Amino acid sequence: MGADGGCAAAFFDVDGTLSATRSISSLVWLRARQFGAWRHRLWLASLCWRVPLVWGADKISRALADRLVYAQFAGLVQARVEADAEVCCRDLLLPFCFAEALAEIDCHKAAGRHVVLLTGGVEPVLQPFARALGADLIAQRLETAEGRFTGRYRPYALLDSCAAAESQGAAKAQAMVRYAEIRGISLDACFAYGDSRNDIPMLRTVGHPVAVNPDGALRRVAQRNGWPVRQWRSTTPRERALDKSSLSGDAARS
Repeated sequence: MGADGGCAAAFFDVDGTLSATRSISSLVWLRARQFGAWRHRLWLASLCWRVPLVWGADKISRALADRLVYAQFAGLVQARVEADAEVCCRDLLLPFCFAEALAEIDCHKAAGRHVVLLTGGVEPVLQPFARALGADLIAQRLETAEGRFTGRYRPYALLDSCAAAESQGAAKAQAMVRYAEIRGISLDACFAYGDSRNDIPMLRTVGHPVAVNPDGALRRVAQRNGWPVRQWRSTTPRERALDKSSLSGDAARS
């Protein structure tokens, strides 16, 4: 069916592409649900040095930045996080989705394409979000011991039998290729949406790459390669009632 049917997929990065949230947003929300007020306030105060550290690490390696962020899950009760993630999805993630992204997802579904969230985020937090959007989820995994998260994480389950990728961006692209192989999908017929330099390998892998709210590095690559560049905005649940036909872009035209 090519780009117009079920033998294709649309892959969406989450943070900054599909939603205005960041991984740290969900982490702050979830920690507040498990720890007492004073302990949480002390941890929030520590963000004044943790956030710049993560920002600096991300300039060197997204995998290093991920390790710093997901280390903060250490000690959280797995069952509680999984239950709270449902509320986090409803109260934080869905309200901050971009209206244009939701319209694009609807267009891909109408065309019979698989919708896949391909993210550096983690499964326990994003599984309810993927279910709410009717999407498959390819996310990283948090390790557990005795019912609590250890603060360590593992890459995508699809890559368990593959050699380690050289970067987190390369791992996303590798997971995409593996997903397509399993589903019997031609990547030339697929779409991918990303917002940062970390998404460039993923975008290069498909026939229809789209740069969304791109950082400087991705914008330059997109302009050099003639990729569409989209600026999507934050929305509220009420605004999602807008006519989606006026918001939809690349999915409807292909």
